[in-house]
Amino acid sequence: MSRFNASGILRKRQFRYLTGVTPDIFQEMVSRLRPLWEKVCRNKNRSGRPYGVGGLDDHLLVLLVLYRCHITQDFLGLLYGVDKATICRSLRRIEPLARCVLGVKRAIKVTEEEARALLIDATEQRIERPKRCQKRYYSGKKKCHCIKNEIITTEAGRIVCVSKSVPGTVHDLNLRRQGQPLPENARAYADSGYQGYQNDHPELDIPYKSSKKHPLTKDEEEYNRGLSSFRVRVEHAIRRIKTFRILADRFRYPRPSHTTKFAIAAGIANIIAGF
Repeated sequence: MSRFNASGILRKRQFRYLTGVTPDIFQEMVSRLRPLWEKVCRNKNRSGRPYGVGGLDDHLLVLLVLYRCHITQDFLGLLYGVDKATICRSLRRIEPLARCVLGVKRAIKVTEEEARALLIDATEQRIERPKRCQKRYYSGKKKCHCIKNEIITTEAGRIVCVSKSVPGTVHDLNLRRQGQPLPENARAYADSGYQGYQNDHPELDIPYKSSKKHPLTKDEEEYNRGLSSFRVRVEHAIRRIKTFRILADRFRYPRPSHTTKFAIAAGIANIIAGF
């Protein structure tokens, strides 16, 4: 029997500190995952070894603790009384289900009201220095090797789209053009990194840029301040995602897995915020 499980964390504050969610939200996530989990288990019963860390509750707990605390799989295995390979298999089982059920998708699905204001921003995360293609991942802006994601939210803060993870050298504008196009009737707000995307989507508001010959007028400065204040909502959404330390600290897992982990964390952030 596992020495560490969801029912064993009795204090609500302790549970939230370790997982990033309250017990009520945890049970809601379990309920959402249960139908797909049972379907997978029915197929699993035909062959293969039994699950080593318990049922759905424990698999989800493994994922949340790993994402929230960013501890090693060896240490998490110690808590469960299993080896690292068992924890790794647990993650390989639960992550695809969590991405399918809980994760934010790449397709942009919004109501007409939500389309009146979509907020766009990009965020980077440090990675270990790659053995190959180092220049591809080195960001001159951040002065480190990193990967980048784009996030789109509504005015209320609901995360409606996250991009795949790309090397840190990819410009914000190119990242936007590689992703899903915005709805035709959508009004979007972004920072100066998206200069030029107006050609693709005319309904885009970005800050005015100044130059030595053409400094900003007072009206333009006031507009920029207002836009920055309005766009803070998308920055708050990024902060909610990065409360999961696996996406805030230096990323130490294989880079191809980052897209899945980012989408899952964004989906959990939506659930926590009540969306």
